[in-house]
Amino acid sequence: MSAEKTQIEGAREQKKTIDSSYFFQKHVIWVLVAFLVLGIWFQFFPLILIATFLIFLTFFITAWKNQSLKNVQQDFVLSKTRLFAGEDFQIQASVFNDKWLPLVWLEWELPLIKGVVIGEEEQSNYLMRFLWLHWFQKVNWEIEGKALKRGVYHLGRVILRSGDGFRFSEIEKIHYFKTPLYVYPKLVPVHVPAFRPSMRWEMKGKNGGFLEDPLKVSGIRDYQPGDEMRRFNGRASARTGRLQTNVYQPVVTERLMIFADISGFVIERLYEEQNEQMKYRMKQEENFEAFLSVIASIAVKYREQGIHLGYASNALSYNGKVLNPIPPRLELQHMLDILAKSSQRAAQHKDYLLNELLHTGKLSGPLFIFCESVSKEHVIWYEQHKQKLPDVRFFYQRKSKYGEKVRATAANSFFASADSAVKGF
Repeated sequence: MSAEKTQIEGAREQKKTIDSSYFFQKHVIWVLVAFLVLGIWFQFFPLILIATFLIFLTFFITAWKNQSLKNVQQDFVLSKTRLFAGEDFQIQASVFNDKWLPLVWLEWELPLIKGVVIGEEEQSNYLMRFLWLHWFQKVNWEIEGKALKRGVYHLGRVILRSGDGFRFSEIEKIHYFKTPLYVYPKLVPVHVPAFRPSMRWEMKGKNGGFLEDPLKVSGIRDYQPGDEMRRFNGRASARTGRLQTNVYQPVVTERLMIFADISGFVIERLYEEQNEQMKYRMKQEENFEAFLSVIASIAVKYREQGIHLGYASNALSYNGKVLNPIPPRLELQHMLDILAKSSQRAAQHKDYLLNELLHTGKLSGPLFIFCESVSKEHVIWYEQHKQKLPDVRFFYQRKSKYGEKVRATAANSFFASADSAVKGF
């Protein structure tokens, strides 16, 4: 049975606490028993009748309350568990009263979760109230949701509340569903740099890039500056009237490794005044989200080109765990999951992680290093290992004097237009 076929009132209210009449509090029964004893002792029949009635009513209401949520089953299913910030999702919810005792009223509540909007309003709990949930009746309904901010959210904490039909007394139970929602950084329009056609992928040194088979022509395109003469296609050029070059099929997988150095985004205690510290914290958080947004957008763009992407970062997860590097692969879910989990707390030193990637062979393709600003440590590491790497590019959020030494580029150079630039750049 759908929710429309059941009487439903008020979909959203502020957080509600359990409310019971004074006469049905925990120890009031002993007061009523005392009144009954006094009535019998003094043979005062009105007091005996009133006390007896209240004792009976108390037992009746208490029993009704205690049985109201027994055998009430519910289900909670997300339409999708992974999405980008700004996207919508749906929750398929249901309640089943699996017993003979009907429920005069039932409240189903989702507590407020910052970063996610459940229903139509922000900054409030989602509260659904049902009237007359009959015996063995099931109600289904759909809840609209929207992800506002990157992160990992656990939405399965559902509060059920019911009681007697007169609402003299209530009972509450909390149910937990293991339904994590991964919200990835917001995507922005970006242009990504192309790799040199003459590069050989998985080859070490300056000649690294991707290896091509000259016997397998996968297509023809217009001439681009830097194309080798051996690629020249005379017949296609004569036919089209424009210089044409062959595109050869790559022999090995095209891959790219992305390293995110979050050291410059760690929130420190810089100001004694609380307002100043709060402004600094908000600015750091805004810059960090913009930083991850650019990385996610670039990854999605390269994935559309068929390039395998790997990811590593010195960030800790939101629950304080080390985030293991992801080797280059075609699907992006593991990388985007790490971006959703990342916090502004740094784990191991960046040089240690980069050296580990280098020694384990994960840097056999081009390497993009994203950072808040290029530091002296970045330059030292690059000078020590540049001969072992095919292509290393640094991208920064804030310009520094060391950026020129490694020919670093501003991360906002990826933006497709000025309108697509995100805050923090």
